[in-house]
Amino acid sequence: MPTAELDLPTLTPLREAAPAPTRLAAAPPVDDDPAALPDSSVRAIVIDAHAPSRIGLAALLEEQSWVERCLLAADATESIALTRRHRPDVAILDISQTGPFAGSITAAIRAAHPGVQILLTSRCRTTPGAPPASLGAIGFLPVGVSAGDVVDSVRAAVLGEEALDAASAPIVGGLELTDREREILVLLGTGATNREIAARLHLGPDSVKKSATALYRKLGVRNRTEAARRGATILAA
Repeated sequence: MPTAELDLPTLTPLREAAPAPTRLAAAPPVDDDPAALPDSSVRAIVIDAHAPSRIGLAALLEEQSWVERCLLAADATESIALTRRHRPDVAILDISQTGPFAGSITAAIRAAHPGVQILLTSRCRTTPGAPPASLGAIGFLPVGVSAGDVVDSVRAAVLGEEALDAASAPIVGGLELTDREREILVLLGTGATNREIAARLHLGPDSVKKSATALYRKLGVRNRTEAARRGATILAA
């Protein structure tokens, strides 16, 4: 009889502890946001000679849960050393003082760590003077962009997507071309194939083919040869 009295309290808690599925059902859904990044999964480096801008941008990025660490570099030499040592996922390079000569810096950064994605920025009215892809970068954010645009662009760069271009589409030769169309047009002029363009712009070949077809219609040409000839004229305008 005493044994039965001891068994009853043991069986009752077992029944009450059973509803584990309730806790599982209440767990948050996974991958609701395809653009989400795991917490503390990204290393970034900010390269800017202007200390307040450098520190401010780093502070903004470190507020993001997916940023593990944000390195700071004041010049190209320091950025290359830090990139080689820490292998960041994304580099944000200010071109206020380098302009179209930023290509040599991006090349050195990529040599230090080929997997890094590079985003160009400017704290003044300096522009790259060429499509970002031709300078080894995934995008360019001009002066005056919002903090949200910066964060979205860095996230897109990490994911290997085209960074948000906060600048309006430039009017080239009387045509309104997007930066992506302009990049493709420049590369068409070099004789690059769709596959080569895709590799250079970090896109899929099908994406390049669709963009090129839309570009042909906009230019009023029938093929890549005519597009390259037309591009040589309007890009020089």
